[in-house]
Amino acid sequence: MNKKVISIIAIIALVAVLGVCLIACNADTYAKRLEKAGYKVEVVDLSDEDKEEGVIWAVSAAKTNSITDVQIVAVTKYASADEAKKAEEDAKANNILNVTIERQGAILIIGTEQGVKDAK
Repeated sequence: MNKKVISIIAIIALVAVLGVCLIACNADTYAKRLEKAGYKVEVVDLSDEDKEEGVIWAVSAAKTNSITDVQIVAVTKYASADEAKKAEEDAKANNILNVTIERQGAILIIGTEQGVKDAK
């Protein structure tokens, strides 16, 4: 009986932590993180029409350190992890500029290597 209770409590705690992590990953979180790193940031909260396309919000940011050192990054939240995975596959298939592409669940991060590191 005690093992069942402990298991149930562990599962509830895990779900609570996962919920907090998923809620914490919003456009403002990424915008603040990038602004703190010195980027000029633009947040786009998409209209309902655009949300039908699967994109919930997007954050784009750029930072110029010198004429030859420019860092860029775009963070896009999709309605589901499957839509983000499809977008990731499309981006990797068309990656002619050799940008860094990373996906975290329903969030896709594309940009220069340093830009992606700064966004994460």
